[in-house]
Amino acid sequence: MKLLQLSLKRIEELLSFHFLKGGLIRITMQNVFKQLVKETITPLFKAAGFKKQGNNFAHECSDFSTTANIQLSKWNTQDEVEFFFNTGIYIEKLFGTVHLYSKPSFPMVINSVLQIRGTELTKNDSWYRLTFDTKELKQMINKDITDYILPHFRQFKSINDVIRIMELREKDGIYENSHHLTVLYCSIGDLEKAQARMTRVFDELKLDSQKEFTTGLAGRLGLRV
Repeated sequence: MKLLQLSLKRIEELLSFHFLKGGLIRITMQNVFKQLVKETITPLFKAAGFKKQGNNFAHECSDFSTTANIQLSKWNTQDEVEFFFNTGIYIEKLFGTVHLYSKPSFPMVINSVLQIRGTELTKNDSWYRLTFDTKELKQMINKDITDYILPHFRQFKSINDVIRIMELREKDGIYENSHHLTVLYCSIGDLEKAQARMTRVFDELKLDSQKEFTTGLAGRLGLRV
């Protein structure tokens, strides 16, 4: 009897069809991804006190929120899905000072400081890539969230911890918006440090538009330029 040889891709295509109510329905990788989020990722974050909106997660603390999201590749299709995690620290005090637009209804990474990819925390540059057999991927995601992402968040007990990590990253040459630390210094009452930073940042500015904004920020914070 002649054996039928099937490629791995063809086997996956055949496995992607399931019976539903007597009919045949095709299960796409997008469907698999939604189930992965629902059954694996969301429970891990919710068990740690996070709330969820879409693919965004946030845990509210007294002075800030720890944030995470799932970033999907822009090249994803119905049959190919890759993604990774982003993390951040959302600080409401930056709104009305640095950010002059309305604060979002839900804390998100995009509005956070210390935006760090999950791949930086896990020391693994590879994105998560879905296949129909998600057993190994679920184990990897469980480990990455439990052993790297959540412990990263636990180091932040107060705004002082946020400041400490931001200062360390600046020393390593990883810069954010220069005004973020100024606002945080003010928030903990360290006006001397805030004024010194405001003066230094202003003196380094080249564009008139930047100087105009910084002058306004100084006024909002009770500082001078």
